[in-house]
Amino acid sequence: MQTVINGVLTNYELVNPKARTPVIILHGWGSNSSYWTPLAKLLSDKYRYYLLDLPGFGGTRELAASSDIPEYTQFVKNFAQKLKLENLILVGHSFGGQITGDYSIKFGNDLKKIILIDPAIIRVRSLKTMLKIGATKIIKPLISLFPTPIKNSILSLYAPPEYVQANKYLRSVLRKILKYDLSHKLHLIKTPTEVIWGSDDHVIPYMGKFLVENIPTANLHVVYPAGHLPHLTHTNKLAAILNQILSENEPA
Repeated sequence: MQTVINGVLTNYELVNPKARTPVIILHGWGSNSSYWTPLAKLLSDKYRYYLLDLPGFGGTRELAASSDIPEYTQFVKNFAQKLKLENLILVGHSFGGQITGDYSIKFGNDLKKIILIDPAIIRVRSLKTMLKIGATKIIKPLISLFPTPIKNSILSLYAPPEYVQANKYLRSVLRKILKYDLSHKLHLIKTPTEVIWGSDDHVIPYMGKFLVENIPTANLHVVYPAGHLPHLTHTNKLAAILNQILSENEPA
């Protein structure tokens, strides 16, 4: 399905359209709504699920070149307003979890609950990451005159694949969101929160215990032995956890 949000052609999938209570699911970086459709079909039919393509992914057009987490958060807010979604549950995976946390801080009154799945909500860079970033800044000007395939091959030795594979717009977004750290604002998340983490996630280092200790109303669930993509690798296990959470808020 498609709609237009502030001039941006926006794509989303809708599961259980006749249910009353809305749930928005936000995918991670490099993903789109189609990756979540099989999982959504396993979830309680008492909820209406909106699987949203975030700007620059799937069938949704890009935002402005200056886009950062606040702009993505506002986009989701505008989407909810356009479709008149109230008292909703917001689910975010990885990058989508970063947006979900930011949304809860800014627009918590809109939300009944948030669910963070392996969220990229804490952006503390390791020494290894800092060295890679420094090397990339040095190397990029030196290889700028090479043909694109050769340039990307060299760049891939220093930069993460999500950066190398992204277009110019998404590279500019990625540079910004990697600096958008919510660790000092977790206490501002007042929305009832459920944190779900794959026990073997090596993409986003495990921060589940830290989150539940710093978000006032958070509970932790671990998916064994999942990595960063439990919706793809352990679909049934993740669906069982989500259905347990949803059953606690199930409409009459």
